[in-house]
Amino acid sequence: MKKSLKLLDIKRVSKSAAHCAFTDLIENPFDKSRKTLMCCYRQATNHVSADGVLVVSTIDKASFQIRHRVIIRESNADLRDPKFSHDGSRLMLTSYAKTYLDNGKMVTKMMTYFTTTGLSWSGANRHGKSGWWLWNHTWHNSDAYGFAYNRPSNTLSLYKGDPTRAMQLHKAEAFSLDKHKKGYPNESTLLFNSNGDAFAFLRRDADTFSAQFGTSKPPYTKWSWHDLGIYIGGPAAVALGESLYIVAGRHVDWDSRQFTTKIWLFDSVTKTLTELNTLPSNGDTSYPGLVIENDTLYMSYYSCHIDNQARVYMACFSGVKALTTKTA
Repeated sequence: MKKSLKLLDIKRVSKSAAHCAFTDLIENPFDKSRKTLMCCYRQATNHVSADGVLVVSTIDKASFQIRHRVIIRESNADLRDPKFSHDGSRLMLTSYAKTYLDNGKMVTKMMTYFTTTGLSWSGANRHGKSGWWLWNHTWHNSDAYGFAYNRPSNTLSLYKGDPTRAMQLHKAEAFSLDKHKKGYPNESTLLFNSNGDAFAFLRRDADTFSAQFGTSKPPYTKWSWHDLGIYIGGPAAVALGESLYIVAGRHVDWDSRQFTTKIWLFDSVTKTLTELNTLPSNGDTSYPGLVIENDTLYMSYYSCHIDNQARVYMACFSGVKALTTKTA
């Protein structure tokens, strides 16, 4: 039997705005009833405008209704691509901030906010070297790990620390054009298994444009990479076990130049990707967030398939448990 996920429900969750995009999703760590999710995204005039603010919504799992909404903004800064992480007590929200100076130059910093209630957020902690984008990070034991990329150098490096304080360089050139002969590594997602082994999905936007799957054992200073053979933009992943992952992101049909958001099942033993579903999507789309609960997959993403306007959607799928069963 072909493995798949069944779409049960989908609903727009962004309010009216010119451009709502770049999402992430996490189960609300402050809701003891486990009935809500938290979704974040950027709201702005367009994809590259300098007026981006962050929207954080608490969303009911059953109805996708908004229970609470917070807007985070910085003066003279475009806040982009927010990402959640949780260290066991604090929920963190990290964003890339672009500031345009009067002389025409641009300065960038990572911004990290945190909350212990989900209702109000701290001020920003600014960290990172200008021009290096710490795309995402994941907590393992007492440290956060994340890959930062720099486009001019065609380099991806691993950082370690606490994003509410500082992130320090842990492994330079974990992937680079110079070392791996494959260009422009950028967006990534990082996971750890029960043994502490690290797994990464990495987007690339040069030469073959093929995504990479990376593995490393502690202390994460030596990385092995496998070419996945397809393009995956804004990759997000959740583990179903020690060797199975649900992966989502932007897919490009290079013949028709059609952009869609897809979900795949990835087997890290056989290194195979199996397509599970294509979301209603087109144009400027992707940057999903994923949460699994029993047999259900919740997913946030954005797309321009309606009226050519970038909007944020919540989707719900069934069939997660069947993905782990072996087929003849």
